[in-house]
Amino acid sequence: MISRLYDLSSVAVVKNYNLSKLSDQLNGQVLADLYKSGVRLGLVDVLWEHFSHLEYFCDALDLCENSTILFEFVLLAEKQKKCFGDLLVKTVCRYAALMTHQILEATSRCERCLRHDDEDDDDVLMFPKSLYPDRESSPVCDCSSTTLGGSCLCSLSGFCSGSVLARRAVSPDIALEPECSHNSEKYDLVCTQLLVLLNRGYKVVEFFVESGQIDNARNVITALLQIPITKNRVKADCVLSLLNVRLLQIHTVDCKFFEGYQIFTRTRARLKSSLYGSHLLALLYGEEASRMMALCKHKSAIKWVQKAIKHVRKELPTALTIEVFRQCCKICVASKLFAEAKALMMFSLKLSEETHGATHPCHAQTLLIYGFYLLNMSEIDESVLVYRQCLDIFLNTLGDVNLKTACARQALGLALFIQGYNHYNFPEALWQIEKSTQILENLLNSKHVFIAASWRLKALLLEGLAANTENEQVALENLKQAKKLYWACVKMSREIVGEMTVQTARYYEHVGKVYRVLGKPHKAEDCLVRAEFIMNHVLEEGSHESLGVTVHLATLYAFDLDKKTSAERLFLRCLRSLREIQDTHVSGVGVDDFIEMCYRGLLRVSDNRPDTQILIYSGTQTGGTSYRSKTSVTRQRKFCSRT
Repeated sequence: MISRLYDLSSVAVVKNYNLSKLSDQLNGQVLADLYKSGVRLGLVDVLWEHFSHLEYFCDALDLCENSTILFEFVLLAEKQKKCFGDLLVKTVCRYAALMTHQILEATSRCERCLRHDDEDDDDVLMFPKSLYPDRESSPVCDCSSTTLGGSCLCSLSGFCSGSVLARRAVSPDIALEPECSHNSEKYDLVCTQLLVLLNRGYKVVEFFVESGQIDNARNVITALLQIPITKNRVKADCVLSLLNVRLLQIHTVDCKFFEGYQIFTRTRARLKSSLYGSHLLALLYGEEASRMMALCKHKSAIKWVQKAIKHVRKELPTALTIEVFRQCCKICVASKLFAEAKALMMFSLKLSEETHGATHPCHAQTLLIYGFYLLNMSEIDESVLVYRQCLDIFLNTLGDVNLKTACARQALGLALFIQGYNHYNFPEALWQIEKSTQILENLLNSKHVFIAASWRLKALLLEGLAANTENEQVALENLKQAKKLYWACVKMSREIVGEMTVQTARYYEHVGKVYRVLGKPHKAEDCLVRAEFIMNHVLEEGSHESLGVTVHLATLYAFDLDKKTSAERLFLRCLRSLREIQDTHVSGVGVDDFIEMCYRGLLRVSDNRPDTQILIYSGTQTGGTSYRSKTSVTRQRKFCSRT
């Protein structure tokens, strides 16, 4: 009864009173309950007016830290065609430009010390009449700072932060000091306000990152990092480093690896020399490991994973600790270090559920990595269940038109594809991937690696459908459509990350395999040779990804082009390297499959050499023990002869 009365009173307060006036008089728990009541009743206009103030929104982030109330509010606003994210970006950019102006005023010589000279009139930073009605007009914007879409940050903030006066503070490493003693009090006040703004801006960035609004996060970070540094730089180092880590994360997502490297080196130097920020090195090293993994440099990625885990400290916030272990787990899975991945995964899952709760997007992000782990451990059914749970959380909190929801659909589609591969039952997998592609094309630029990855998954499904159908015409159409999608991936990858990259090489490999199925071995050879050249040039020596391309090329030589000598040489080279990888106890399904393909290929090219066949049966040619039984080898040999 008391609970019911409390809920009714909360509803009455939200409907009839101004939350902004009440926020200073109520405690945190009551305010959080009022926010919940407002969201439950769908009072978007009331909450919009309240949260449009940056101070109140950041206070709400603290109050509802482990709740999904603010995510649900943004989702409600989007259903009413209101974009709260854009409002937040404009607000932060406006405050950042105003802070830049105040810092430059506080660090310049005051009017009593200045000589009035007409030549200095161009150095005055001017603002819109709505804020400074005594000013005559705003100058034409000559700001060189742009967002990803090419729009000037001044168009978001309403200020011009690129004038001659603002560009006096271009160095990020030199703190501005007052030029005369008259401005010292003003300068101290501005320094305090700057720290408050940076902390609030970082909270907004974290909200955008958690809700999958990458473009908004990038714009806010760019605006905050353009603010000149003051004497309180030591106190601001932690926040500035966290902003740079988030920018590194965004650059990795966008495949801007060189820009990410620059940010990493600069931020690491800042944190190592900082008195307060050394505990953030774990988060930075985790992001660098992710960057190395995106470049398919597995050994370097594992090195940074080890450093990240070593630098985890009790001073690191729990949410960031979960993020570090989550990233390290994903990299361990991709590098076939399953024992280490399991330990990290179990710890991350337990800590995430205790910290965020079972329905928070951050916990769903951890579940996404857990599903990836299960998928690589061949626990397909469990992986599908985890991905479904993850997708449900994202749909309930972030909505359907969201980057993280689209990525969850991609992951679920891939798991369903693998689950139904034996029966070639792909309808739901195809629907999930097409839905994901549609969302990504609406949210992102027309050229983005996420879109290419979605096209690749759809092409894989089309290949599976072509292999199952008895209608040759339908199979041919599916293969042609898959080939078209793969070539589109190649073109997009070349435009985004360049020709000599692992991403482009993977797409060349897929095109080559489709050409082989279509009965065009020479075109398949061209694509596979190009993919092998790029992989060997870019990846570390002995990488199982480059060996995989070589195995497919050798298979083409053995079964389609009758180049038995070249095929045997490639098979033996790959088999030796793959067995070395297998002996390091990091092999998984992919490595074992490549070894099996090597043995099949060697049986094919040694039809007329019984002595070589005996060596293949025993496995002594690579210095190992017998790989499979005689019955299994005979069965595989019959399969190869039919092929």
